[in-house]
Amino acid sequence: MPLVTTVTRFKAKPGAEDELVESLKAFDNSNSLSWQIIALSDNEFAAINTYDSIEERSDDVVTGLTWLDSISHLLELYKDSRTKAFSGIIVAASEA
Repeated sequence: MPLVTTVTRFKAKPGAEDELVESLKAFDNSNSLSWQIIALSDNEFAAINTYDSIEERSDDVVTGLTWLDSISHLLELYKDSRTKAFSGIIVAASEA
């Protein structure tokens, strides 16, 4: 079964960057094979998760919405959304 990777961008309110990173680290990533948090700019970060299947990603979406509600006070909106996200099936990757 092909692996699935998701990328979710978060923009922290000024002064909330460290708290946002700690909240991202505290999210239960146990459904994913691997995860990373990268800094994109002074107050923007991306969480990158890789999953065995889209079903495992779907499980995180359900729990992720409640978690996202709990950190909304840390986020600046992207127009009308708290995050920018996309997912896809991995079609090529390096061997680790």
